[in-house]
Amino acid sequence: MEQGKHLRAWPINPPFLLAAGFMVLILVGAGLLKLPFSLNGALSWGDALFTSASAVTVTGLVVTEIGTTFSFWGQLIILLLIQAGGLGLMTFAVLALLALGGRIRGRQQLVASGGYNETHPRDLKRTAKEVVGLALIVEGIALVPLALVWIPEYGWLQGLWWSLFHSVSAFNNAGFTLSPDSLMGYAAHPVINAVISSLYLIGGAGFIVIVGLLDYPRTRSLNINVKVVLLGTGILSIVGTLMIFQLESDNPATLGALPNLSDQLWAAWLQATTPRTAGFNSVDIGSVTQATALVLMFLMFIGAGANGTGSGIKMATLFVLLAATWAYLRQRRTLTLFSQPVSTTTLLKALAVAVMAVTGIFMGTLALSMTEDAGLLAVAFEATSAIGTVGLTRGLTAELSGAGQAIIMVLMFVGRLCPLTVAYLVGSAFASSKQSTRSELEIG
Repeated sequence: MEQGKHLRAWPINPPFLLAAGFMVLILVGAGLLKLPFSLNGALSWGDALFTSASAVTVTGLVVTEIGTTFSFWGQLIILLLIQAGGLGLMTFAVLALLALGGRIRGRQQLVASGGYNETHPRDLKRTAKEVVGLALIVEGIALVPLALVWIPEYGWLQGLWWSLFHSVSAFNNAGFTLSPDSLMGYAAHPVINAVISSLYLIGGAGFIVIVGLLDYPRTRSLNINVKVVLLGTGILSIVGTLMIFQLESDNPATLGALPNLSDQLWAAWLQATTPRTAGFNSVDIGSVTQATALVLMFLMFIGAGANGTGSGIKMATLFVLLAATWAYLRQRRTLTLFSQPVSTTTLLKALAVAVMAVTGIFMGTLALSMTEDAGLLAVAFEATSAIGTVGLTRGLTAELSGAGQAIIMVLMFVGRLCPLTVAYLVGSAFASSKQSTRSELEIG
């Protein structure tokens, strides 16, 4: 493509290009994971494909232990697949926003495109570099406190590797760990809990939110996307923590096994924030009460911010649907959020994403119910986790049949790509309409 042509001139539909790229990356990753130097033992092609798909879609569901099954080179391949999958979708989300006439105004003045036809390839290239650069900076900063914990425990080489692996996995909301019990061994560790949760919350918030916060000291104003993500994250994190603490504090298999209140609160915090959509766990998910499992499923369904590394229906979708419900109950004909009108296009995106997510969870639950010998809660939880690319499981993942693994891989792939694809396609249909001079809420 020539330098002077605009993004609209792409001969291939961008969502199709993204899906094809992810598919190729999954297949290449599976092939690399099957090579002898990647393994410490045997690994079937099905397990290699599942692991690669989980890494590229940054889900974190695994059918084999990462730390023991794979050699250093295999773990490095998984790390690169996680980074490519997480940053690949985050970058595409930002570029899709620009392609549809969106604006990003930040301290570094990344891009300020006023309309669909004003998005220049040079701006897109610069923005992509900024997305990747910002991610590497955040991961590098988080590496330091993690290393201070894990180097004394594992030595220099292994300690640094553990720190790097978990930093990348957390920022990209992947949920992969090198420990067989995730972070259960660090349920009460303040540094691990604080750093890991900060990483996946920052990554899940998204590039636009990060830039908006960095720019706030100069502008003293926040974009509606930043407000929605910050408010939604705060409410869901606090309420989720309190609910899980209340439901699990007397459960001797989870929070009740921890010795004091601060330990229980740290574990409750991690378990309340990780479903959107990181997939780490510091308590045994298979042992949580049925009520807690339903709370976790709701959080997995909601997910992260629109332009972040997480999935789910996204925070903005939830806010738009709640605002539409409130407007209907009050018999209002206009829809507003933070005193700003919400366009019909945005409402259509929110409805499309939510309906597709509900349909996907239902179809996935139905399919798993037919292929797996497990209870309804277990298969529904697994389907929700897969389509939300979360990575939490009540123990079903390791016991999946071949057909079950195929179903979960499809759900992970669809859950990772479909919300953004729907948002792009709906936005494209309205791209020629008059653009608002005010910031528009991003869905997807």
